Amino acid sequence: MSSTSKLRGWLVGGVLMLSTAAASAGKSSVSLGDIELRVFDQTKAAIVKLEEAKDPYGGFVDAVFLVQVKGTFEGDKPLKLKVVVSAPKEESEAGERRAWKVTQTRELHALPQSGVLQVPFLMPYECSSTVKVVATLTGPGIQASKKLDTAFPCAE
Repeated sequence: MSSTSKLRGWLVGGVLMLSTAAASAGKSSVSLGDIELRVFDQTKAAIVKLEEAKDPYGGFVDAVFLVQVKGTFEGDKPLKLKVVVSAPKEESEAGERRAWKVTQTRELHALPQSGVLQVPFLMPYECSSTVKVVATLTGPGIQASKKLDTAFPCAE
């Protein structure tokens, strides 16, 4: 093997190593953490836990879902975080409640250096004993989902 062939082999190997290292350095490592239900208490003008609201039974509150996104992200295209909140039709002593569904999407162009971001979603508080929440995070090479089963209690 000539010295030119050896040099060419070393150069090709070096280029391959550098391109592999650059590709792995540009990758994102992002996941979904917890989904937490809070409420916006309109009388206090504050986000509080449901049990801390002045009227914890649906009066003068809006639902706030805090979706945690963890990791690092580098990319030209933003991440998309979609939250779908739904409840089935119900009948109770108080009467009949309609089925409902709310969908919201947020774009995330960057994540903080700390690696943890809480993304708020403000939604109407509609009474239901069964509320399903599905958060989906998509982006370049990223597909993650998280679910939460909860309830929006109301005074009967």
